[in-house]
Amino acid sequence: MQTNFSFKNCAEREKGFARTYFSNDAKLGKIQAIVNRLNPDVALEVRAEKFVKKSAYKISLILGKPMNLFVSEDDHTLQEAIDLAKDKLLERLRKVWAKRKYDIGGRN
Repeated sequence: MQTNFSFKNCAEREKGFARTYFSNDAKLGKIQAIVNRLNPDVALEVRAEKFVKKSAYKISLILGKPMNLFVSEDDHTLQEAIDLAKDKLLERLRKVWAKRKYDIGGRN
């Protein structure tokens, strides 16, 4: 799984923090474990945006084709926004995993 980062209105130290914090094995490892079983060729895009008028951050996690999962979370700290978005994405991946694991051909 390939991970791409993009930033909007973020300072260099915020960009560095987001890259190192999200790339931590505890954060990215859980996502990679599920995604690699489903489709190892999919790319994960991490978008971080700092709002101009508010002191808040928006984190978007996008898994590309063929999975097409999109998760977004807003929070006042970058760390909390990353954690909440990661938890949402893990929950959706677990649902996809359960559906594929128990999907037996021939059922309608």
